[in-house]
Amino acid sequence: MVQNLSEIFYESGRGKFWDERSDAGNPAAAHCIRQYVKLIQEEQAAAHVVPKQAKPIFLGKIKRIASYIDNELGRVDISLKERYVLLRDQAWMKLQFFGGNRANDLAMLVGQEVKRLDDNSGLVIKQTFGKTLRGNKHKCHVFVITKCRDKTVCPVIGLHMCTYVQGCKRMGVDLANGFLFRVVLENGRVIGDRVTYSVMYERLIRYLTLLGIYEGETPHSFRAGCAVTLALSGSVTNVRQMMNHVGWYGEGTAEYYSRLQALVESDYIAGRLADSAGQCDFVEDQFQQYGDFNILQKAFH
Repeated sequence: MVQNLSEIFYESGRGKFWDERSDAGNPAAAHCIRQYVKLIQEEQAAAHVVPKQAKPIFLGKIKRIASYIDNELGRVDISLKERYVLLRDQAWMKLQFFGGNRANDLAMLVGQEVKRLDDNSGLVIKQTFGKTLRGNKHKCHVFVITKCRDKTVCPVIGLHMCTYVQGCKRMGVDLANGFLFRVVLENGRVIGDRVTYSVMYERLIRYLTLLGIYEGETPHSFRAGCAVTLALSGSVTNVRQMMNHVGWYGEGTAEYYSRLQALVESDYIAGRLADSAGQCDFVEDQFQQYGDFNILQKAFH
């Protein structure tokens, strides 16, 4: 909710930061708000309230949304505005899932930060501005997306080939420079302003509701879905690989979103522990021989 309020103030021209000295800027970004949220979290923890995580959105729903959009794009009576919005939305959702981006960071992506692999098998994206980057010249988030066998959900096809970029070119919109995902006016003219979190939130809910599959997802659900899919599909072998792809700088955050310990490691550990029932004597002997310091003799007298 604080994030949504911050975005609303930003869209109203209040900027992204709050100046304590002049009492101006974005009040949702004020230090006292962050303190309040921290205290609430501590209070909830003390009361044993389980934090509610974003509900992951997986490829099944993304595929249904993409199929719906493809059908809509085939309408003969579609307006220029509708066409652009549909092309933008499907490219955004596929890219956000396969890249695991924050929605606000993806909104800041510019065309200059997207490069094509030499063999034309995918795209390399190098983000230099975002929540954890803040324009720091020593930090950037680089990740690769490659073509999928399933063209319906393929982020490369959705973003670059035949669809979004090509569709924009036919509409006279050049995405080579400036924000990649933009605002469109009622008359169908696409302007240079970036699309916002709240707009994409509304679009996501609209698609899911129309298809009768809405279960409380938010744009953050793509990030959660990507993390869980990475963990369960065997796409990564350790949490560091997941962090590098999604753009996390702390292992705790990666494990929190991916449920890596609960879904993968715990299952493995629980299975091995159950198998150890047939080795109870061996385990106890090993502990007494090497692990029980209380019964071992002193090395020096």
